[in-house]
Amino acid sequence: MKTSSEINLRAFVLAAFFSCTLYLFPVYAAEINYPNKIVTMVNPFGPGGGVDITFRPIIDILPDYLGQKIIMSHKPGAAGATAAVFVTKAKPDGYTLLAGSPTVVTILPVAYTQPYSPDDFVAVGTFAKAMSTLSVRPDAPWKTLGDFVADAKKNPQKFKFSTAGIMCTAHFFMESLNHTAGIKTVHIPFTSDVAAITATMGGHTDIAAAQITSVLPHYSSGTLRVLAVSDDVRCKYMPDVPTLKELGYDVSMNLWFGILAPKGTPRGIVDKLSAALKKGFEDHKIQPLMERLGLVPFLTSPEEMEKILRQEKEFYSKAVKDYGLQVK
Repeated sequence: MKTSSEINLRAFVLAAFFSCTLYLFPVYAAEINYPNKIVTMVNPFGPGGGVDITFRPIIDILPDYLGQKIIMSHKPGAAGATAAVFVTKAKPDGYTLLAGSPTVVTILPVAYTQPYSPDDFVAVGTFAKAMSTLSVRPDAPWKTLGDFVADAKKNPQKFKFSTAGIMCTAHFFMESLNHTAGIKTVHIPFTSDVAAITATMGGHTDIAAAQITSVLPHYSSGTLRVLAVSDDVRCKYMPDVPTLKELGYDVSMNLWFGILAPKGTPRGIVDKLSAALKKGFEDHKIQPLMERLGLVPFLTSPEEMEKILRQEKEFYSKAVKDYGLQVK
């Protein structure tokens, strides 16, 4: 005969079991049925920009493997933070995703006081990356990056470099060269790569730090001389241009493009999104579209992307302090 204590314990265990079941079943059901409505990809910037152009093929291809339409929603503002905050506050059900890049996900939160951090997102995966470049006018006196560095060492703060804006990846690329090479150049921020490049071509700045997608047409036509790229390996679109590492500077960084979901999104949903991205690569649908844009196809798993986010968070946090960049 069971004692009252044994009966009470059994009742408690059963109650706990059914409570867990009632809690977990809706989550499990949501994963199994995902997606059963339209998915929204939130773009931190306006239509026609680099992120928009890069993600358009993705939102066209992924529905083939998800079985559900994806739409783009633009929420520009606060250098991308408006969209980031919106996604972190969205229901973590896989129907609100962020069109992510380093500027919004790993740079803004460490460079400025923001109501979010990289830890507020769950990584789904990257699909492309873009190198940064350092370019000068074809009639500039510097034939190589070594020529520029030597001249900059003799003339501290004489030369100006232009970028798409404060704290963009290209800004950090040039600041990394300044720090590693022991030179001092003056940053002139603009609002886009196009404006930064135009400033250098017009002689208003001496060197442009910009993404390869914007520089490539000028490289091909000879209206810009590209001195270096930011990746560990040379770019196949610019095979004669060396990397900074080849030139003796321990600098390497890229602008990645990837998908993120709000923290708390069930792993089953993340896996479905990741699998769709992977299938797009396996069917060779994504690679040619990225290459057509001048990007390098770059597929990562959720775990691999999480590692990138951790490494970048550490790097940019340290770089902001080491380079003396103002944090507000």
